[in-house]
Amino acid sequence: MSDLQCVLLECEYFPCISWYRNFLLHEQIIIEQCENFQRASLRNRCYVAGPNGKLALSVPLQEGRNQKTLMKDVKISYREKWQHVHWRTLLACYNRTPYFEYFQHLLEPLFEKKYTYLMDLNINSLQAMNQCVSVKKEISLTENFLFIQPTEILDLRYSFNAANSEDGNAISYIQPFEEKNGFIKGLSMLDMLFCTGKQATELLLSS
Repeated sequence: MSDLQCVLLECEYFPCISWYRNFLLHEQIIIEQCENFQRASLRNRCYVAGPNGKLALSVPLQEGRNQKTLMKDVKISYREKWQHVHWRTLLACYNRTPYFEYFQHLLEPLFEKKYTYLMDLNINSLQAMNQCVSVKKEISLTENFLFIQPTEILDLRYSFNAANSEDGNAISYIQPFEEKNGFIKGLSMLDMLFCTGKQATELLLSS
């Protein structure tokens, strides 16, 4: 892990475990909102553990996933009832996990409010997870696309994707359906939250 105190991160929808570990490890957090939207990324999707393996929860966008729009200007589409689908999926996958019932009331409102912009949804998903584990951190948003020197800041904007589970490899906990599917890497922090509760932060910081 870098000794730098400041980290620059992409803006994810219910961030993956590796993203959240880096969020916890650094004192200063900057989130990029002035990049072009990156298709096939975790900016508008997250992955959870389903009965048949890894499941993707994708947020549909007004201009589609191939748009060349600044992240801060990307708008969410409500042609589909995706919020209902996402919440029902979480219920089906995690209702029997040890801690789902403790956090349900903090997370469910995110699937009831209609956010216009993807950035707002993503930031609120992060804040909701922070509230669940009692983490208080201030974040800054970029005002322009940030070009930086490697010696100044740890740039992780393009470090996470569905196949990348670099920091999650050393973390061990019991997932739902693990007996059937084995341990699934590269999942949203939601998975770890529902399975380990507030202990999640200790596991992340000690891994």
